[in-house]
Amino acid sequence: KIQSSPYVINMLRDTYCQILCQVRLDGDDAKQLRLHTKYGYHNNWIIDNIPSATQGLSRATGEKQLHYAGGFPIGSVRINHDSSTHAPDSKLLAKKKFHSFDAYVYNHVNIILDYHQPEDGVEGYRVVAFAVEPMSIRHRYLNGFEWDGVSSDGFTKPLDSCPTGRHVTRGDIQENQIIEDGEQILYTYDVMWVESPVRWASRWDVYLTEDHMVPAQVHWYSITNSILVVVFLSLLVISILVRSLKRDIAGYNNTAQLSDEELEEQIEESGWKLIHADVFRPPQNHPMLFCAFVGSGCQICIASFVAISFSAVGFLNPARRGSLMTSILVFYMLCGVFAGYMSSRFYKCFRGRQWQLCTLFTAVMFPGL
Repeated sequence: KIQSSPYVINMLRDTYCQILCQVRLDGDDAKQLRLHTKYGYHNNWIIDNIPSATQGLSRATGEKQLHYAGGFPIGSVRINHDSSTHAPDSKLLAKKKFHSFDAYVYNHVNIILDYHQPEDGVEGYRVVAFAVEPMSIRHRYLNGFEWDGVSSDGFTKPLDSCPTGRHVTRGDIQENQIIEDGEQILYTYDVMWVESPVRWASRWDVYLTEDHMVPAQVHWYSITNSILVVVFLSLLVISILVRSLKRDIAGYNNTAQLSDEELEEQIEESGWKLIHADVFRPPQNHPMLFCAFVGSGCQICIASFVAISFSAVGFLNPARRGSLMTSILVFYMLCGVFAGYMSSRFYKCFRGRQWQLCTLFTAVMFPGL
């Protein structure tokens, strides 16, 4: 469920270390926040239907890097280990199986917004990109001022931990905000507006390519690999079936040269030939239920194929939130015609007489579940 946030953002108006609120951690609150930080809980923000990218430092190069999926974490964890022991194993870190650690909350965010002017001389701008740079800063007021979190004075008093007249950078951090019982956490934010040449119609391209980190050929390689695997397995199954059929046909052709005793032994069928006449035998119990399942499966498959096709062509744009779910429901409803036809057709093949009831049962069974 999407909820509104208390952050105030105005078009083309930068904000410098704006105080949002102050929270005091007591008992269970601190324990829950530490636990959620340990297990990597994330914030997922949206501005103008654009999900937030995360701006952080690359572990390999130390340079700033953008990540366009999954939001940004609520904090970070530093594992405590003795100097005489080795650092925790990477598998241990992946499974979160460590006990002695310090958790730090990201209580300051740099909200970076890219804007684009559609036409020169025309008043009005459009947001084409949205990124968040989270930081953990232990804030302090100048001159030792202490805020109760309620009075209006706390929103106007300057902070010793924030620079004056410019945006907060990682070099300005003096101490990180630890998560402990009794800590008072002050939440702040910066807003940065950056002009961008990206047009409104192309603002979702970076989410598909991860800002050109994932080449477009990777998708084609995956599709080609999947097709080759399917073709190879299909050819393998076909070759096995053809070999079996050739052997059976050759055996039938040689029966004319056999004696009566050998012919009786040869005619005895085995394997798949024992059930070749039972393929279209109607089920003895609940044939209508079986037909309803077949019709519902056909309806789901056709609706899924149509939805995927429309998404691939571009009719279902992720910028229109909720369009995919609405389209799937509409396609599923329209494909009910195929479900009713398939179920009633199968039921009549089973020599059933109440095909109208079978159609009605198909329409209400699966949606009713």
